[in-house]
Amino acid sequence: MNQNVIYIGIDVDDVQYHGSALDKCTGEVLDFRCRPTLKGLIGQLKKVREYFGDGKLALCYEASYVGFSLQRDLNDRGYDCEVVAPSSIPRRGGKAVKTDRIDATELAQFYANGLLTIVTAPAVEIERDRDLLRSRQRLVQQQGSLRRHILSLLRRNGYHYKAESERKTHWQKHHYGWLDRTTDGCSGSLKMNLSLLLRQLESLDEILLAYGEEVEALAATPRYRESVEALVCYQGIKNLFALTMITEIGDVKRFAHPRQLVSWMGMDIREYASGGKSNRLGITRQGNRYLRTAFIEANQRGYRTARLSKAILTRRANSKPEYIAVADRCLRRLAKKGNHLLLAGKHPNKVKVACAREMVGFVWESLNQAAVA
Repeated sequence: MNQNVIYIGIDVDDVQYHGSALDKCTGEVLDFRCRPTLKGLIGQLKKVREYFGDGKLALCYEASYVGFSLQRDLNDRGYDCEVVAPSSIPRRGGKAVKTDRIDATELAQFYANGLLTIVTAPAVEIERDRDLLRSRQRLVQQQGSLRRHILSLLRRNGYHYKAESERKTHWQKHHYGWLDRTTDGCSGSLKMNLSLLLRQLESLDEILLAYGEEVEALAATPRYRESVEALVCYQGIKNLFALTMITEIGDVKRFAHPRQLVSWMGMDIREYASGGKSNRLGITRQGNRYLRTAFIEANQRGYRTARLSKAILTRRANSKPEYIAVADRCLRRLAKKGNHLLLAGKHPNKVKVACAREMVGFVWESLNQAAVA
């Protein structure tokens, strides 16, 4: 005889956990709440088990800041828990009241009816490496924001590097020297402000340099060496993007076809069709933005030519022939597609995204080859 399943949705919050247990057979619902601790949650789960009898508990919660830590803790204590993708939760129209209790109840109902997409938990080591890469990306964004703030501050006070030096690029050795001389020539609050901002920028540069060294060390570890070797054969993909793709995708074998990976990373094409008319729009962006960004950044200019640079030949020096063969097919495909779209008058940004979608299939093939090796 099949055991009855009690579906439980948990709304995770810093202040309080709200839960809702649903017996799908009888429609009976039991709401509960507890302190946001594992001990408090397990205490409530024991009460739920006593209330419903011998039913099997199936728990889920929405992916949030706690990541997979709560899932792992519950699984270690014998509870069946899964993490669901926030973008897969149905949104009801005309909803005028929203509370944590209602969210937990709806989560349990959707989970019981199979309407949610389950997020696959990565290995602990891979998740930590992925967090390191994401933290580096956040600091890169902070660096860019700080640089723009410094340039704006200088322009507001009548200092324009490009006009004074007749150079075209910022943040090179000559530009840093000009910044030091300009700061020394200022006085009062402006001098103090520029000095503190440049000190902060210097600190960020040093931290990002340390992150870069750690990325290079990670790429050489046995856990990633084979997959990195397969991906650095591609034009536009070095160790940083290779590790980003590997850690964000996780186990590539869970995607039976590249189309599933394209959809998972939010690069499906939005479409609105009605009354016999179809309108295809941009990509959905309903997926992993870190992975999506890595693929698009890898196709900034590489789609324009199929020629191999010295840097790619150097990276391919010790690569296996089967990895190089896939990368060469990708290079020819992207060059053909990219130039065709550019000649058709498509905007370069659209061409980059289109080529990134094409590259996903080849990367999927390379990672599968590396997994077998």
